Amino acid sequence: MSTIRAKSVCIFRHHDSVLLTEGYDPAKNEHYLIPIGGGIDFGETSEQAARRETLEEIGAEAHSFILLGVLENLFSFDGKQGHEIVFVYEAKFVDIRLYEEPELQGTESNGSKFMARWFSRDQLRAGNFRTYPSGIESMLFQQTNK
Repeated sequence: MSTIRAKSVCIFRHHDSVLLTEGYDPAKNEHYLIPIGGGIDFGETSEQAARRETLEEIGAEAHSFILLGVLENLFSFDGKQGHEIVFVYEAKFVDIRLYEEPELQGTESNGSKFMARWFSRDQLRAGNFRTYPSGIESMLFQQTNK
């Protein structure tokens, strides 16, 4: 990829857990975790993208978006270099029943299916998975004033 991609992701928290999806990089043979989210479309704000991606990927409406920060992520995936600017939001689900689901079925824009699961702080500290984009670790359990 020879362009910088603008991306928006959303962190959902419940008790001492965050909702993340698992990804896999075949070139590195690495499993990793990422929040719900994706690319920002032309003419769309980063918050609108976070809202749309949440609805498209897991069929859930969200509200109370708070921008936690912006990360610049230089990475390689499947042997190719990437560069993205990532807006990181925290939000809440409109349907509070989603917080009681251990897993949420998701669908990427290319039609591939995935599962989003709740991961506790202790599970993430155990270090079985890397979390991306780089630098997001400090935001996953960050306290906000809402």
